[in-house]
Amino acid sequence: MTLFLKPHLAATVALGLIFAQLPAQSAQAQTAQDFSPEFFAQYAPRTAIDMIAQIPGFQLQGADDRRGLGQGGANVLVNGGRLTGKSDVGSQLSRIVAGNVVRIEIRDGASLDIPGLSGQVANIVTKTTGQSGTWSWAPQFRERQPVNLTHAHLTLSGKTGNLAYSAELKNEANRNGDWGPEILTAADGTIFEVREELGRYHYDGPGVVLDLNWTPKENHIGNLNLEFNKTNSANLIRSSRRAEDNPLGTERGRDLETVFTGGENEWNAKIGTDYEFPVGPGKLKAIGYYRFERSPTRSVFSVFALDGEQSDGSIFDRLADEGEAIARTEYSWSPKDGRDWTFGVEGAFNYLDIVSELQVFNDGVYIAEALDGATSRVEERRTEATLTHSRALSPKWDLQVSGGVEYSQLEQTGGLTRDFVRPKGFLLATYKPDESVSWRLKLEREVGQLSFFDFISSVDVIDNIDRTGNVNLVPSQSWFVGLEYDKDFGQGFTVNLNPYVSLISDLVDRIPIGEDGDAVGNVDDAIRYGVDFNTSIKGNRWGWDGTQFDLDIQWRDSRVDDPVTRISRPLSRDLKTFWHARMRHDIPDTDWAYGGGVREYADYKGFRLFTTDDPTLDKPITYGFIEHKDAWGMKIRAELTNLLGSREDFTREVFTDRRDRGVLGFTEFESRAFGPILNIEFSGTF
Repeated sequence: MTLFLKPHLAATVALGLIFAQLPAQSAQAQTAQDFSPEFFAQYAPRTAIDMIAQIPGFQLQGADDRRGLGQGGANVLVNGGRLTGKSDVGSQLSRIVAGNVVRIEIRDGASLDIPGLSGQVANIVTKTTGQSGTWSWAPQFRERQPVNLTHAHLTLSGKTGNLAYSAELKNEANRNGDWGPEILTAADGTIFEVREELGRYHYDGPGVVLDLNWTPKENHIGNLNLEFNKTNSANLIRSSRRAEDNPLGTERGRDLETVFTGGENEWNAKIGTDYEFPVGPGKLKAIGYYRFERSPTRSVFSVFALDGEQSDGSIFDRLADEGEAIARTEYSWSPKDGRDWTFGVEGAFNYLDIVSELQVFNDGVYIAEALDGATSRVEERRTEATLTHSRALSPKWDLQVSGGVEYSQLEQTGGLTRDFVRPKGFLLATYKPDESVSWRLKLEREVGQLSFFDFISSVDVIDNIDRTGNVNLVPSQSWFVGLEYDKDFGQGFTVNLNPYVSLISDLVDRIPIGEDGDAVGNVDDAIRYGVDFNTSIKGNRWGWDGTQFDLDIQWRDSRVDDPVTRISRPLSRDLKTFWHARMRHDIPDTDWAYGGGVREYADYKGFRLFTTDDPTLDKPITYGFIEHKDAWGMKIRAELTNLLGSREDFTREVFTDRRDRGVLGFTEFESRAFGPILNIEFSGTF
């Protein structure tokens, strides 16, 4: 497939250069939608993220998981510029007070002079006047869990002279948990062990963020983003295991009590900065980003007899240091109205440094056990260069085309060094036959992101599985083709349909290593295809003023030759279907609103060397809410989730040998309840 696909990149770039010679049309011919603060008044928004959520048909897309800084990023701009660094887009928008939003413009990405943006893009136009802030506190109540009282946010923004600022003090917190039976069944259908399990997964993530925007003079813009976060997680799983009577008389189940505890005490710091200023006929933008993360973790699995005496166990300790440094420069110029060029150069240095230790319980004490490849350092040095051209071909056609190349060098402890070159590029074309319809075609050559943790061995202490590292791992590559259709029928009725296909080479999947090793590795070829659909409908057209209905549907399928059995199957743990239907009614001439929704997802099976696993929901998750928008100056929203008592089911098949050689040994089936969840959010401005 790789040889077949190589000519297409050349064709993409060549097509763009041909279009570059065609006469340009004025970019002012493009149509757009503008939403003023009056449009959002019925929702009483506190922040920009509250406003974005109410725009019919608009889907917010983040960019913090992309490779490097790259092009495009999130489909949100602030005052015509991209968000700084790789911070979560929702977090940044939550620091913009709704009162500072002048309007939100919905534009087509291909019509903008920002490389890589496609589909609908929201430009939030703001004007800071004085000092203002927001606050929120969201206690949560769950069955069998302590009350979560520490989830809160406080933001402050303002401007002094030519320096605008916003700051946030936050704590992201949850108190999750589940419980239920796990049943072990032999291949002949005989139940040989039943377990009752209880899980608790608690998390606190305090953090502080500071954003600065500096405009020292006309056409000079500087941004600085500083962020520091802590992560404190504590997990507990208790399991009471009882053997079932076996009519064949064979002993297989065991009477045991097991306890798993795991936790992380991480801290991370990020700094992102950019500065844009005129140079010659265009603008030069310098961008920098640095992130460091220190993550000590411990996993302990203990096995006890019914009399309380410990009989087995293991402890896995790991200290992981991660770092990422990126420098990027972009030069943009517009030789004529409707023509834009951008040349970008990026360099990055990433590393992961891990020290691990495994201890095994033996004769009453824990003894250190050797674990090959679990202490190591992985480094990547990467550079890329891209050239992008945007053009308004006519009042109805926009085009953006980009070509580039990436060079990467990977190095690991022991002198292992590899380097590779990856071409990359895209073509975006938009056709707007009238103001209410948009057709978008996207063809892109993508380079995937690697997780350095896959290079280094680790241990799953619960299932006693060694996760072998793979020093030969390389990023995946793919050809992506997507066709997007947008239709605005007026009065808040919108439809978006997006079929797509990806032809993937060097797919990252689990592969066999040696005779019985199992690691993340590369598979030659795969294909993924699917359809995304969403629609928004306002009830005003039927006289139900203040009502909005939204529906999102995703369907996906894929094919890859299983690296163990060589039989075609879907990609491991890939999304199969997702749908989410919801409604909201803001009662006219009151401060009350109510609504609810239902959602469900399904994934394909996961595949390993000796096992398969299949997570499912036994029924959709439903929720309802009620909201008062001015209770003593506050907004109060109460939401109850899991009204129908949905359970998370999980089936694991364990084979007697590798899946290509063995037969089914036994099946584990667990069904976990997680009860109703009550969230009450109090929020306000000052």
